[in-house]
Amino acid sequence: MKLIEEFKNEYDNITYKIYETPNGIKVIHLDNPSTINFDFSVIHLAGSFFERSQKVPFGTAHFLEHMLLNPNSHYKDQDEINKFEQGSLKRPALNINGHTNKKNIVFDGHANQEGSQRILERFEKIYDFPKEKFTTLLEKEKNVILAEKSRKVKKEENNGLMYLDFMFKNIVDEFTGDTLGEIEDIKSITIDDLERYYKEQILTKKSVVSIQSNGVLNKDIEQKIDTLSEIFTSNPKTAFRDFDLKNKWKVGVFRDKRANGVTIYFDYINKRGKKVDYEKNVLSYICSKLLSWLSFNILREKKGLIYNFSRDKTANLCFKYDIYSYSFTTEKEKIGKTLEEYYNLIYSDTFKFLNSKKGIEWFEDVISDYIFPTTTVYDPDRAEYVAFGIIEDEEIFNYNKAVEFAKQLSINDLKKYIEEEFEIPPHIWIEGDMSKSELKEIVNSSLFSKRFNR
Repeated sequence: MKLIEEFKNEYDNITYKIYETPNGIKVIHLDNPSTINFDFSVIHLAGSFFERSQKVPFGTAHFLEHMLLNPNSHYKDQDEINKFEQGSLKRPALNINGHTNKKNIVFDGHANQEGSQRILERFEKIYDFPKEKFTTLLEKEKNVILAEKSRKVKKEENNGLMYLDFMFKNIVDEFTGDTLGEIEDIKSITIDDLERYYKEQILTKKSVVSIQSNGVLNKDIEQKIDTLSEIFTSNPKTAFRDFDLKNKWKVGVFRDKRANGVTIYFDYINKRGKKVDYEKNVLSYICSKLLSWLSFNILREKKGLIYNFSRDKTANLCFKYDIYSYSFTTEKEKIGKTLEEYYNLIYSDTFKFLNSKKGIEWFEDVISDYIFPTTTVYDPDRAEYVAFGIIEDEEIFNYNKAVEFAKQLSINDLKKYIEEEFEIPPHIWIEGDMSKSELKEIVNSSLFSKRFNR
């Protein structure tokens, strides 16, 4: 492996290193002095998004992930796999697993650092597709996945799946639907479908390796990673079709008959660049802190309208874009009033507060949290999250640079950011036990509708 980039995060003492194998596979290593783990994963650009272009049944990507963890040419049965992975008085146990989402198939392994060599040995034996043997295991694995599917509610009763339809249907349908597929899809998957997807997506599309451990990687580990990378063909291109998502006024409702209250999400689409916009990143963080603080003190404590307020961001739902949301939960009878007061909070209360002495003190307090962070809980998947960005050719977030921007920001920068941020028309998603027409009528008569529904 050849080291191509390195920096130390001064705010958590983690050193980030990016390597490239002779075969062109990128490897991210987080040298983390706070761990005794060896956390390893391989991320493949092979999620359910690609099933349409490969012309295989929905659920094939997830099925393949399951199948590759089965006994193969190296292990005659599950008992042999279990014996290899189990610990003893002389060696640590290995935790080997996989998961599939819209974008990626991921295999990961976790153990005490003394298990690093065995994790890599196990991974070298995952990427095997003995077609004849897998054919005999097909129905067994199909029944396992059908049992997994049986734990889920029907699509029309699944708020997550209906939300994906709301955001992506007829725009980029590859991001809709259940990653598992529907029951008839799962039943229709053949060994040829799995083999084609394995060859076309796992072996020949983009892959990235991630590691988190304590200390420099030794030569044996580097050699094993080089050997593992030879299984894959380096493909520098990001292999997904182009599409555009736009922010626009749109209202969607999911009727949840189990709910006592109503949760309202204001969703915004943000196109990511290849380079990190550190100033925007820091301002977004401060803005979310401000709205949370004001919502708690005004909408909850002073006016008793909401229970909670949160700001969430995900990059996992689609390529190229983040989707971030501001949300709160209120009572059915208070929806109209809560929307009115939230509108006033965004367009009036925030600026009154920031112009006050208390607001200036608050701003400096939040900046200090950014500049002087406290120790965070150890996350065994942290390197894997970094690798998700690398596989899409994005810059690694460098906290050192973010802090330098935070030190230079003024309260006027925040005011300008808020003014621009909330001129973006939102997708509004509502979940609660009320009729869709009733909830839509309330939202469409709100001040937000008057501002954006033109």
